Amino acid sequence: MRRLIVALSIVVGLQGAAVAGLVLNQAPATKAPSNVRTRLTINVPHKETELSVEGKPIAGTGTSRDFQTPPLEAGKMFEYTFTIKWKPNNYTEITRSRMVRFKAGVTSVIDLTKEDPHDRAKIRFVPTPDDIVAAMIQLAGVNANDVVYEPGCGDGRITIAAIRSGAKRGVGIDIDPQRVEESRANVKRAGLEKRIDIRLGDALDIKDLSEASVVFLYMGNEFDMLLRPHLWRQLKVGTRIVSHRFLMGDWTPDKTVTMSGLDEDEYHLHLWTITKEIKEKAAKQ
Repeated sequence: MRRLIVALSIVVGLQGAAVAGLVLNQAPATKAPSNVRTRLTINVPHKETELSVEGKPIAGTGTSRDFQTPPLEAGKMFEYTFTIKWKPNNYTEITRSRMVRFKAGVTSVIDLTKEDPHDRAKIRFVPTPDDIVAAMIQLAGVNANDVVYEPGCGDGRITIAAIRSGAKRGVGIDIDPQRVEESRANVKRAGLEKRIDIRLGDALDIKDLSEASVVFLYMGNEFDMLLRPHLWRQLKVGTRIVSHRFLMGDWTPDKTVTMSGLDEDEYHLHLWTITKEIKEKAAKQ
């Protein structure tokens, strides 16, 4: 009987050791990654700026906004696209988008206040009085060899007047379908369809300005600064640019004319000319 009990004890002991060995040889359980919400502080250029993250509007006002992400895997890098829209004045709306990388769990500050060459500006249409249009054309010195471009052509009146003053061809570009329709109707009414091309599109997306010899502008300081690099790179030496009222940052005009309109308001017209030095400067940027 004792032998039987001893034998049974040995068998049970071996089985227990086998089970214990099986457990010890298993891979250790994998710890599930921890998820955390991440606080992001976004600085914007204007207190009434509209902010959206990944296409979703984020409520709030002020020049500094706090945003908390949904739970994300701690320590991992993520990318979010932030878009802001604001009005620096009553006729300009600027849109700026930026993709930002951040580490989940690490509080970050995102600065969206700095100008970006990919910004977009939408300008409210304000017509230029006809007597001021005539003065712009005179300041540009429009002649029979000129090809005139007008980014943000509105109702087309400046381009039409330039062709009537002797320019051989004109191109107007506007982002607003209603303005394009109006411009085309005015061109047709003037009998200038074969000499003027009115295009629907963003003037900042113009691919080639090289054929232009005159550019007319009435689009706001912010828009002018966004367009300036395109003018410098694409326009040929000798091309004239005339702007009603608005300037181009530190690019000093060759000439500024101040005049009183028929409406007795004061107007400022500015003229620049593309030079070899400007082309060389643009090439270095």
